[in-house]
Amino acid sequence: MPINYTWTATSLIGYPVLDGETDVVTRACYTVLADDGDGHTADYSNFAYTPLDPSVPFIPYADLTNEIIIGWVQYNIGPDLIASIQGSLAIQVERQVTPPPEPEVLPLPWVPPIVEVAVPIQEVSSGESFIATPATLRAEQIVDPMNLPTSDVPPSVDGMSTNILG
Repeated sequence: MPINYTWTATSLIGYPVLDGETDVVTRACYTVLADDGDGHTADYSNFAYTPLDPSVPFIPYADLTNEIIIGWVQYNIGPDLIASIQGSLAIQVERQVTPPPEPEVLPLPWVPPIVEVAVPIQEVSSGESFIATPATLRAEQIVDPMNLPTSDVPPSVDGMSTNILG
């Protein structure tokens, strides 16, 4: 089904007075809605400067319409950007109609694969006692809580240390 593109001005930005005219629009925010008629839509929003061409007569603010503003926007952004916007929206709609396959996480080729080894679990029968072997620590692993290591970094001006150990 063909996709319909609806261009809509969403807000206007300008000056109360510019070059002797009042309420002069200089930028227009717009949205382009792509709709295939089957509930698949995509939209794009941006803003564009409106052309201040002295050869075009000034249009009073009260006489502006969506068609005039969108005409300015499309004139200013040009046919290449119009085609790019509508092409991008068409791809988004098509991906809703026919979603691409879900990506999967691939392993890093330079990292050797991790091999999991199943270790059999030994069950202790009732009546037997299980005593775990106590862990032994090396001397450098034992820390006296009354003599914690400190940092060589001097305390900051406000008396708070810049290091959690200082």
